[in-house]
Amino acid sequence: MASAFHSGPFTLVPLRKLKVAGVDSTSWELKYDHTYLADRVAPSSATQAQVRALFESDVGRFISEMSAQHAPETVHLVNADTDETVATVAVVGDLGLTPGLIDDRSTFWLRSSNRKRSKDICLADFPNWVAKHKAPARAWICDLLPEEVVTENPAEWRAPTSWEIRHIVGEGSLTGVPGSTAAGMVGVTPQNFRKYTAADGASTKQNMSFAMWHLLMHKLEVKSLRIDRGPKGG
Repeated sequence: MASAFHSGPFTLVPLRKLKVAGVDSTSWELKYDHTYLADRVAPSSATQAQVRALFESDVGRFISEMSAQHAPETVHLVNADTDETVATVAVVGDLGLTPGLIDDRSTFWLRSSNRKRSKDICLADFPNWVAKHKAPARAWICDLLPEEVVTENPAEWRAPTSWEIRHIVGEGSLTGVPGSTAAGMVGVTPQNFRKYTAADGASTKQNMSFAMWHLLMHKLEVKSLRIDRGPKGG
């Protein structure tokens, strides 16, 4: 019988052989981590690509559900004089909003979607606040990974496993970006990059460095690098 294989963070597992309309077939199961997602039947002669294609709608549904469930918080820039929403932005990090309603102390306020938290802000400062807190396009993927893998504190960080890397790189990944493209993003050859994506325990496996991992997440719009350049010299 065929062997199990990976497609991004998903595992496709052959369960049993059977006959379908007289054709030798195999029942396959799609799993994310150890969680069952779906099962399908394919001819036993099917290639991995053909088996993967059977689960496209199931993977698509998983991505749709996860991206909605782990969507970043939305904050509104509000004109207090008119209660008009001037701008809306998806954000991450410590936003500085506190419990309370907007009032006439300021013309412009940042307000959470549930209207329970707010922060007064000068309109001229809003672009800088957005640059600091705007969520990257694929921030929801970051939320699927363990905190110790995405932390910006090197002392608390650990290198990602092969399964964790497959969330963001390779065929079937949640970004769809192939390893060869990702290699260029972090300045290494595809051959060297394969050392990081090799199976855990493989003799060729190497751990990705803290700097490379965070640069890769930044380039793939999973987690932004927040660089504090400090005050300019005079």
